[in-house]
Amino acid sequence: MPELLRPGSIDEAADLIARHGAAAAVLAGGTSLMRETYPSDGGYLIGVDRLGLDKVVARDGGWSIGAAVSLSVLREAVPIAALQAATREIGGPAVQNMATVGGNLFARAPFGDLAPALLALGARLVFATADGETTQSIEDFYGAWTDGAPPQTGLLTRIELDAPAGDAAYMKCARRRYSTPSVVTVAACVQKDGGTVSDAHIALSGASAQPTRCAPAEQAVIGSGLDEAAIAAAAAAAEGAVEPQTDAVATDWYRRRMTGVFVGRVLAALA
Repeated sequence: MPELLRPGSIDEAADLIARHGAAAAVLAGGTSLMRETYPSDGGYLIGVDRLGLDKVVARDGGWSIGAAVSLSVLREAVPIAALQAATREIGGPAVQNMATVGGNLFARAPFGDLAPALLALGARLVFATADGETTQSIEDFYGAWTDGAPPQTGLLTRIELDAPAGDAAYMKCARRRYSTPSVVTVAACVQKDGGTVSDAHIALSGASAQPTRCAPAEQAVIGSGLDEAAIAAAAAAAEGAVEPQTDAVATDWYRRRMTGVFVGRVLAALA
């Protein structure tokens, strides 16, 4: 079995991650990690329960969200409807009370439903490393993944999130209504100026190896009044841009088709 290490400080945890590299995994809620690591003949689990990463701090214009904050706490503490909708779609109440924000961001497809909402909202991730603290956009974080797996980035300590400048929405396509893996998930944040879309973030999960923003769909609605023609163009652009995979949940064809359908539904909800 892996050896459990429980550092008493963030600096100690970052040093342990740097020392053990790929042999170490961070343990917070454990809802996805334990499925991957048990049973195992070796390695290390680095518990973060002593590090104070389970708090949400409101600040002017936004929130600082500890990486070990549970999904249910996030839903109550951050009043953004799209983010709240995403947390409701992840497992059932028992999972939501244990699973953490940080853990969900590292989950591999077809899990990790929180990522599109945070991508659409422009979140920033703060990591503790052996060389100090670093911050990167969530878009850059997922852009560095290889074959659906994250790079060695240190310890994710918190997520910095500003209040959305526009309206945001989130939807999930799944085989059942509750407690089921995603086919695709879609989130969008649309900013308007005098009825015209001035900026748009459209994010997807399940449509490629890792969560991503969809630039072709965004460009299709910027400058429009978010009318039916613009929404249809964005849906078609998203469907044509993605490269989904086939697995036990859905085929690549079905995921591609549902990407277009749900991009259209999310944008229609914001029109």
